[in-house]
Amino acid sequence: MGDIERWHLVEGGHEHVVTVEQHAFTREVAWTRDGTEVGRTKTSDDTIVLAPTGADGAVRLRCAIVGPTRRVTLHDGEAEAHTGLGGTDLEPAAGSRAARRAEWIGAHPHLHTARQTAIAAAGVGVPVLLVWLLSLVPWPSLDIPWPDISLPSIPWPDLPSIPWPDITLPSIPWPDIDLPSLPSLPAWTEPVRQVLVPVLIAFFLARGEVKRRRRAEEKARAEAREKAAEESAEEAREESLDLESPGDSRPSAVTDPRP
Repeated sequence: MGDIERWHLVEGGHEHVVTVEQHAFTREVAWTRDGTEVGRTKTSDDTIVLAPTGADGAVRLRCAIVGPTRRVTLHDGEAEAHTGLGGTDLEPAAGSRAARRAEWIGAHPHLHTARQTAIAAAGVGVPVLLVWLLSLVPWPSLDIPWPDISLPSIPWPDLPSIPWPDITLPSIPWPDIDLPSLPSLPAWTEPVRQVLVPVLIAFFLARGEVKRRRRAEEKARAEAREKAAEESAEEAREESLDLESPGDSRPSAVTDPRP
C-alpha cells in the first residue's frame, strides 16, 4: 500500500472527493460524489481522465513521475477533460505534500516559472551536450569478421497479372498562381528552434499553473468571506429573535390581603 492523496471540492451543492493511491508502478484513482463512488481506475499514465459511463462530468488528473499529483480538475464532460481546458480545480487536503506545493507556487510564482523553464532547458540541452561530448571520444575501430553465409533462394510462384481497367480522369483547370518564394532561414536557426520551442512550452505551462493557482486561492477566499457573512447574518438573526422573545415579563396578579 502506498501514500493516499485526498482532493476535495464542493460544486453545485455536491461534494466531490478524489483519492490517489501511489503504488510501485501504478496509481489507483477513486472519485466519489457525496460519499458514493462514481468511478475508479488503476493506471501508470501521467495524465488520467476518469469519466465513468453515466457519470455527470469527468475528472482529469495530471501526475508527475515523482512527487505528489500536480492537479485534479472537475470537468463537465469527457471531451472537455481530454482537452484539459476549463474545469474547476479540486483542492488538496491541508498539510499534504500537494497542498504544500500549491502554497509554495502561490508564494513564489516567478521562482516556480523560472525553475520549470530551467528544467525544460536542461532536458533539451543535456542530451545535446552528451552527444557532443561522445563525439569527441576517440572510439576504437572494430573490424568484426562476420561469416559469409549464402542463403538459399525461394522459388516464388509466378502470379498472374490483374487486368486493371484504364480509366481516364478529367483534368481540372487549376489556376496558375505564381507565389513569391520565401527567403530561406539561416542554418543556425534550426538547432535554436529545437531547443527554444520546448523551453517556451514549459514557460507558458508554468505561467498557466501559477494563474490557475491564483484563481483557486481567490475563489477560496471569496467562499470563506461568503461563509463568514452567512454565519454573521445567522448569528444576528438569532440575536434579534432572542430580543423579540425575552420571555413572559407581565406583572403577576396582586393578592387581596383582606379575608
